[in-house]
Amino acid sequence: MRRSIRNILVCLVGFSIAHSAFCEDWPHWRGPKRDGISTEKRLLADWPEKGPQELWRTPLGNGFSGVSVVGDRAYTMFGTDAGEFAICIDAANGKPVWKARVSDLLKNDSYGDGPRATPVVDAGKVYVLSGKGALQCFDAADGKPVWGCDLHEKFGCEAPEYGFAASPIILSNVAIAVTGAQKGKSLVAFDKTSGNILWTSLDDKIGYSTPMPATIDGVDQLIVLMGEALVSVSPKDGKEYWREEWKTELNANATTPIINGNRLFVSTGYSTGCALFELSAKGGKPTATKLWANKEMKNYFSTSVLLDGFLYGFNNTKLTCLDFSTGKTKWKTGGFNRGSLIAADGKLIVLGEAGALALVEISSKSYKELAKFQFCDERTWTVPTLSGGRLFVRNEKELACLKLK
Repeated sequence: MRRSIRNILVCLVGFSIAHSAFCEDWPHWRGPKRDGISTEKRLLADWPEKGPQELWRTPLGNGFSGVSVVGDRAYTMFGTDAGEFAICIDAANGKPVWKARVSDLLKNDSYGDGPRATPVVDAGKVYVLSGKGALQCFDAADGKPVWGCDLHEKFGCEAPEYGFAASPIILSNVAIAVTGAQKGKSLVAFDKTSGNILWTSLDDKIGYSTPMPATIDGVDQLIVLMGEALVSVSPKDGKEYWREEWKTELNANATTPIINGNRLFVSTGYSTGCALFELSAKGGKPTATKLWANKEMKNYFSTSVLLDGFLYGFNNTKLTCLDFSTGKTKWKTGGFNRGSLIAADGKLIVLGEAGALALVEISSKSYKELAKFQFCDERTWTVPTLSGGRLFVRNEKELACLKLK
C-alpha cells in the first residue's frame, strides 16, 4: 500500500513537471520574456495541407489587439459601434467568460477601427488600453473594474494618427503607459493596485512602441521608442538617462526594441531601417553607442525575433534573416507581403497580412518552409500567440485557436 501511494506521488510529480515544462503562459505583449519566443516543446513538426486542427473560432469585433493567455483564460480587446471592449475567453472552447466596455470606438478609416494595444495580465488583474486612450484595470476572474484613467482627460493628450497602440507594461508594483502628453508627461507610471500616479516623464511626441525593460551593468532602465527618439529612463522615477534621435515618416515608430545582453536593436518601416547600439552603465551612468545602421531590416508594424545571433523579421514585404552583430542580410523571401512572426520549438510561425500562415525551420542559411496554408482571407495585422500547445490567431472579424501540440 505504501509503495502504491509512493508510485502515485512520483507519477503526479512527474506529470506536474512535464506539464509545467510544456505549458507556458503568454501574459503580455510578445510573450513571457517580451521577445516573441515560446519555450514550449513537442509541437507539431509539420502541418496537414489545410493546417493544424482548429479547436474553435469565434466572432470578434474590429481591432488589432494581441491575445494574452494565463492558464485556461485568454484576454484580448475588440471594437464595435457600441465601443471598445476587453474580453476574457475560455481558451479550451472559445466561449466568452466576461467582457467589459473600456471606451468609445476608435474609427480610423483604411487603417482599421478599434483597439491596437495588447492586454497585460498580472497578479489576478488585467490591464488594457483602448485605441482612444482609456487605460483600465479589471479583475481578471470576473471583469469587474478596479481602476481606470482616461489619458486624454487626465493629461490632455490626443490620440495619434493611428490610435494609441503601445501596450501597457507592469514592472513590480508599477503600471506604465505611453501617453504622448506634453510638459513632462509623455510617459506615466501608475501604482498598479490603486491607479495613483507615481511619476511622469519626457516631453516627446507619441509613437506606437511598447516600452522594454533592461538591466545594464546593474542599472535598471526602461527603453521606449517614442515618436522621434529612442529614450531610456529610470523605471523608479522616470529620470531620463539617454536618448538617440529616431525619426520615421508619420512618427510611425511601431516596433519594440530588442535587447540582448548589452546590445539593443531597433528597426522601423518606410525608409528608416535599423541600427544596433551598445549599452553601458559603467560608473552608474547609462549610455548608448551606435555600432551600425542600415536599411536591411525595415519592420513596418511587427517586431523581429532574435535567435542564436540572427534576426528574423519583415523588411517591409520580405521575410528576412539578418546577422545581429554585423547587420548583413543572410537571406530573404516573399510570399507574405507584410507580416508578423513568433518562434517556438525550433520553428518560426509566420502570419502574412493577407491570412497566409506558415511553419518555417529556423535557419540562418536559407528559407526552409515546412508548411503553409490560408488561414483566412481577412487582414491579419495581429501577431499570433502560443500557450499550452494552442496557437491563437485573429483577423479583424474573428479569433481562432489551432492545436499545435
